[in-house]
Amino acid sequence: MPVDATPGSKASRKDYDGLFKSMFEAHPEDTLRILFGAELDGRQVVLEGPTEQQRRLTRSRDKVYLALRDREEQDRAEKDGLPIPLHDVYHLEVQVERVTDFEERMMSYWSSLALKYSRARHRLHQVVVWPFGGGYPGNFQRDGAALRYTSWNLAEDLDPEYILASGLAPLALWSKNPPPDAVERVAETIAATADPDERLVLVELGKLGPRPIATQLVKALMRRGMSDILEGTEFARDLARRKIEEGRAEGRDEGRVEALAALLKHHYGAIDDLPELARKLAAVDYEQHLQWVTDRVPLEQLRAV
Repeated sequence: MPVDATPGSKASRKDYDGLFKSMFEAHPEDTLRILFGAELDGRQVVLEGPTEQQRRLTRSRDKVYLALRDREEQDRAEKDGLPIPLHDVYHLEVQVERVTDFEERMMSYWSSLALKYSRARHRLHQVVVWPFGGGYPGNFQRDGAALRYTSWNLAEDLDPEYILASGLAPLALWSKNPPPDAVERVAETIAATADPDERLVLVELGKLGPRPIATQLVKALMRRGMSDILEGTEFARDLARRKIEEGRAEGRDEGRVEALAALLKHHYGAIDDLPELARKLAAVDYEQHLQWVTDRVPLEQLRAV
């Protein structure tokens, strides 16, 4: 599967970290196993909610998971003078761009976790995922302080085969060397996902990979009858915008009809008279009707043209 483009051109570096956080929240065990190398052994995993202090701050930790040990086991070990089995606290950050104060922020996050979770009963772990690469190495020193954390470059550092066998499967499409059947396996994972919101997140993440693979994924999903879910994604909006620009640039009737048809379908759904309506609107005052469709004027007004 040739990959001739990398994700994340300057123009496309939006706030995509929310998509990653949603997926990681939906699959905590896979997240901890793949990103932290955690062996949970049946322990309960709890997602920490934001504190009141964090809500007042402009910057807070992305995700914190607690892998809890049995309390009776801890108390028994302490009573018998044995090493106390520790709870594990896993702090995960998704960082799109390398900013100058990021490592200081990681130190601040570690400090707040260390104050909240006692040394006697907890062990802290930190991981940063860089979707577009270019991250810090995870070994920070300043003055008398030092911090070590794991830093993953999504395209280079993670094993795509390992990811494909998990709920995080779309991340394998970001790899520089995905397996030949990666697209089909990701499409199967998405098709098997019951929750519609989670499906949307997985589609968006797959679409954000290198352009050739993203296009193949869309085609694979369409072959599985998932056109409806594609219409609700950012991909559909990007496609509609591209068709509009192509129609304007070409100045040809068919290009304009295709652009209007794509935009009509996105805003109004699969209406019965879609081809005829797009052709009629493109034939007279194309720019005006393009604006009307963008503004979502009532269908009755468009049909009355």
